[in-house]
Amino acid sequence: MRVANGQPPSLVVEPQAGSAATREAGLFETARAVLWSFFGVRGRRAHERDAMRLNPVYVILMGIALAAGFVVGLVTLVRFIVS
Repeated sequence: MRVANGQPPSLVVEPQAGSAATREAGLFETARAVLWSFFGVRGRRAHERDAMRLNPVYVILMGIALAAGFVVGLVTLVRFIVS
């Protein structure tokens, strides 16, 4: 399928200026997306929304922080149970 200028149609939909989709996600939304990824279940709409809004650097940092917190929590729990 070709459009009037001879170029194939774009599959990427760019958000309109000023829409909610262009807004950057906050700390809570980033943490929620990372926790869902730890769980391994993600809906398509939520994934697409997050792909447009989340900053990859923040996602990596949040993933490291939450993984470290999980490990520290497990170690603390095991030490509590064993003692």
